[in-house]
Amino acid sequence: MKERIFIRSYKLVPEIRNPLIKSSLIVLFGTGMRMIGPWLISKGVDEGVVKSDYSYVLRISFFYFLTVVVLYFVTNRAILAIGLVGETYVRQIREKLFRHLTSLDINYFEKNKTGVLVARLTSDMQSLNEFAREGASSILTSLLTIFAATIAVFFVDFQLSVVAFIILPLLGVATRIFRKHADTAYWAVREWIGQVLSSLQEGISGVRIIQAYGDEGTQIERFRDVNQSHLDANLKSAKNIAIYFPFIEITRVTSIATVIWFGAQRIFEGSLTIGELVALLFYLNYFFDPLIQLSFNYDLLRSAGSSMKKVFSILDENPFLSTKGDSLPDVDKEKVIEFKNVDFSYGRELVLKDINFEINKGEKIAIVGETGAGKSTIAKLILRFYLANDGKVKFFQTDANEVSQQWVRDNVAYVPQESFLFRGTIRDNLIYSDPENINLEEELASIGVLSWFDRYENNLDQEVGERGGNISAGERQFIALLRAVLAKRQIIVFDEATANLDIESESSILEATDQLLSFQTSIVIAHRLETILNAEKIMVMEEGNLVGFDSHHNLVKNNPVYKELFSAWNLVN
Repeated sequence: MKERIFIRSYKLVPEIRNPLIKSSLIVLFGTGMRMIGPWLISKGVDEGVVKSDYSYVLRISFFYFLTVVVLYFVTNRAILAIGLVGETYVRQIREKLFRHLTSLDINYFEKNKTGVLVARLTSDMQSLNEFAREGASSILTSLLTIFAATIAVFFVDFQLSVVAFIILPLLGVATRIFRKHADTAYWAVREWIGQVLSSLQEGISGVRIIQAYGDEGTQIERFRDVNQSHLDANLKSAKNIAIYFPFIEITRVTSIATVIWFGAQRIFEGSLTIGELVALLFYLNYFFDPLIQLSFNYDLLRSAGSSMKKVFSILDENPFLSTKGDSLPDVDKEKVIEFKNVDFSYGRELVLKDINFEINKGEKIAIVGETGAGKSTIAKLILRFYLANDGKVKFFQTDANEVSQQWVRDNVAYVPQESFLFRGTIRDNLIYSDPENINLEEELASIGVLSWFDRYENNLDQEVGERGGNISAGERQFIALLRAVLAKRQIIVFDEATANLDIESESSILEATDQLLSFQTSIVIAHRLETILNAEKIMVMEEGNLVGFDSHHNLVKNNPVYKELFSAWNLVN
């Protein structure tokens, strides 16, 4: 499975193929240089030491020194080259993942926790980065060295090579057992790490409740149990390593001892030279040392494989709404939005039942109803976050299923109840939709809200912190509302967007929207009485049913559901 994942990962970023081939060739050259060393030592022993030709020993030593120097620079270059390839790969994967996430439909984000998705872009990318920076070059070098050393051993002496490697099947069985137990231990450690973090988060988040109820002892005991389980999992993993690594060392010592034993006999017989035996022992070490290194890098490889599996679980998500339709509705038509016999459900139970209404150009519509009545769902269908299960939703008399998603994004603006501001300045957030063409000061002055920003030290150039944390909730909403209005979309949807505004700010934005929305169609999920009275028509929802769609005056007279809601608003206000 991991092999397929890594092959797929390689195909995902074609930009790294040529650099990877070049860096692999550098590693291959370095491996070849490493193999020259034992051969030079062999010649030095046989032609120099044995024959007492010290000038020859000196020359061999000089050439050996040169190979070491060259090997140093080649190895350094190889590590840098593979590291750069790895960093490029991770950057490309992160960008592809982020780009794909932005293309997914809103229902995907409602089904998946934000923290999990952020983890894919952070901790999982960090795991890949660690592998790219530390593991990739080491694994590639180890594999090539093992391969080259195996060839070199057989090249020096075939018979002794068979003797040296006769124990390898046993090592292969041991490695297979080790990998099986290592995988089990690894996932146990990962699982208990998650439990520890969850327990910590719960304890810190709920510290006030814990202290208020005097429950510190219970919580400490729970954390101690989780922490102990994590320790036990780590110990099990450590025991596995403690068994396997000495086994490799025993295998190495056994193989070398056997080669020395039979090699000495061959030297006495005159069929093997001392230098050849020395070279053979060097090559055997070149074989076993990378095996140990590969074992150390196994966790990195496994973690990278696990991270890529999680990344592909997102990349495999199909942005089905985004790919539907290529029609561009005629915005000159009078009928802007139409719901015809629309049913919709998030699961089995319908949350919208046989909804029928029409909204014409320039109308200001309010939607009212109790919590769970279906108000926000209507807004989501208008935004085409979802498609109707049954019936038809139309934009300018064109079926929503056939409309280009890009058209929807270019013609429908949205202001949620929880307003979101991006890092940058207030100006950056206000001109977000069209930074090149919005004359901000002129637009704000024309609707009489430019002076509102005098409350900030830097006016419109006031810096906005992460998620707008340095600005009050009401101010964030005001800015978000203005951002949507300034976008000048054909349709604008306000989802209880004035809920956190004070009366003065709400009055300002309502006045502003009256001026700026003169050519736009606006739909407001109403939260306050002022919003209702500002609407030309009001849509009344009750338990997924549309039970009224008329002016405030007519609804107060003829609609008992609306009359009850309005009476409640009057009491509050």
